[in-house]
Amino acid sequence: MKSIAFYNNKGGVGKTTSVINVGYELARNNKVLVIDLDGQANCSRFFTNKQKAGLDKILTDTTVSPEKALCKTRYDNIDIITSTSALNRTIVKFEKLSEEEQTGIAQKVLSFGSEYDFVLLDMPPALSKMTETLVSACDVVFIPIELGSFAIQGVPIVTGILTSCGAKFGGCFINKYDKSNSADAQLLEVLKDTLGNKTLNSIIPISKVIKNSISGGMTASEYMGWTSAAKSYAKLANEIMERS
Repeated sequence: MKSIAFYNNKGGVGKTTSVINVGYELARNNKVLVIDLDGQANCSRFFTNKQKAGLDKILTDTTVSPEKALCKTRYDNIDIITSTSALNRTIVKFEKLSEEEQTGIAQKVLSFGSEYDFVLLDMPPALSKMTETLVSACDVVFIPIELGSFAIQGVPIVTGILTSCGAKFGGCFINKYDKSNSADAQLLEVLKDTLGNKTLNSIIPISKVIKNSISGGMTASEYMGWTSAAKSYAKLANEIMERS
């Protein structure tokens, strides 16, 4: 089992969309568990309309099993531990736990996924002790970003966060890349200069296919699998497997 977190301390960079589409691609030949750790619960709503409450208790009580919030999805090889808005009140409670309890809870959550080939964590943007503990317990962390001067400048901050909490940084990948915009091409080169081989080769283009598929409750491959936008997620999933 490989546990993979998708994290960025900035919201709106495509973490949830990446988890949904990468999870779908991985599930073609693997068993996948998605854990929605964002209180917005967008990932949960995509995968099931029967979300279970309880993740807030799972993350603050060592005796509560992750099975409490486990849901089947319409995909045979994908299950999900769902989030609700109650998760937003969990951070303060988690921080009051001892370090031993915090570590134990993170290990409990991830070890629950031992029967799966991949466990994908959709992390919230808020930096907290809970976030740090969970990403440090994962096998690897990937950072999705949208190109922009502020985003590029913020990459060292995010990688610094991962380093400080002992997390393994797998790499950074680009979302909403506009090949017709010369500024995007220039910023991509800046990112490569900054991160070297930690910049993934897979690039997710800006595309109505991706936006419309999520709005329609489908992955990009289900919506228009023959398009370059949909195929980009298959490439990303393969590269993530290689780097995990």
